This record gives sequence, structure tokens and C-alpha cells, in this order.
Amino acid sequence: MRPGAWLLLLIACGNRTIPMKTPMHDHTKQTRDREVDQQISLLETPFGDGPHQRERERAAAWLVANSGRAYPQIVLRLSEGRASVALLELLPRFGRAESIPLLQRLLSGPQATAWAAGQALALHPQPAAGEALRRSLLRHDPVLAIIAADALATRGDRTDCAALTALIDVPDSRLRYHVVQAAGKLGCLTREALQALARGDADADVRGLAAKLLAKH
Repeated sequence: MRPGAWLLLLIACGNRTIPMKTPMHDHTKQTRDREVDQQISLLETPFGDGPHQRERERAAAWLVANSGRAYPQIVLRLSEGRASVALLELLPRFGRAESIPLLQRLLSGPQATAWAAGQALALHPQPAAGEALRRSLLRHDPVLAIIAADALATRGDRTDCAALTALIDVPDSRLRYHVVQAAGKLGCLTREALQALARGDADADVRGLAAKLLAKH
């Protein structure tokens, strides 16, 4: 990733209880909803490693195992703009195709949310997630295309090479850097293409990246 291009920030997400539609006498349903909220709160705890990290992973595993209860509340939070990085990272583990349009919309959100949504699409098991990223790559928005290029690099599918190499000559040097980086990671660029970039690209960072990739070729 280009130095200083992205700074991932955890987005504060209030642990507000989602209003219940259950009648007050249905104590079992209310308890289940509170339990989902509690597990989401544990997942979103932004500090600590070791025991804290294990607690977060246990919360994530619980939410996935109880997807019938947890998934609707998670989607509701994301739809309402309460998108934490932790929830976005969890979403691919449900493997649900219906989450892909929501993640694609979040690509146009604040930078940290957008980058996390891109990485969630990268890790999503449904093929439609890759299609969403390729569409975003071709949008006339360099920031969105950068997020998509980084996500395609993470996804690791060499069938995306054509989409990436088509943008090697885009005017925006920031986008060009991320496209070359992703294409290099996937093995899309020939030695000759890397030599041409290392010698002739107008941007010093792109030339340096191409030279590094060429040394590993």
C-alpha cells in the first residue's frame, strides 16, 4: 500500500439496544436480543490483545453460530450507519449473498468504513462480491477504484488480471500505484510490462514499486 495512503481507524459504534418489537411479556425474546447486543459489544471492544482478542473471537463465533438471531441485527446496524470495522470484518463469515449490495453501498462511505467494506467484499465467499469489486474498479472515482484494487489484491483471483491491467495507464498516479501493486501481487504483469513501468512511468513511487516487483519476478 502506498505509504500514508490509508490510515485505518476504528469507527465508534454505540452499543445502543435496537428497539424491540416484542411484547413486554415475551421475556425470552427480549433476553435473546440483549444477548446479541452483548456479543456485538464484545466484538467491537477496540482495545486489548491476548485474552481480549480471544474474547472478541468467541463473540464472533457466537454471532455466526447464532446467525438467525444475529445477522438481522447486524444488517440493521450497518443500514442505519452504525458500521464498525469489527462488524464489517464479520459479515463475510455469514456467506450471505444479500449482504453484497449493502457492502457495495458502504464503499462510498467514510474512508475507514469504505476500506473495511472493500476488504469484507474481498473475503466474501460469493462470486458476486468479486463482480461488485470489479464494477467499483471501473467507476470514475479514483478513491473508490483504489479501495477496489486493494480488495481485489486481497481476494487473490487471477481472473481479475484483465480488469486491473486495463487501468495501468490511468492518469491518476495514486490509482496507478494501487493497480500496479494489486496486479503485481496477483502475478498479472509480465517482466516486460514491469520494465516499462520501472523505466518510464511518470510517478517516482510507481517506478519504485515496479522496480521492486521486477526484482522478485
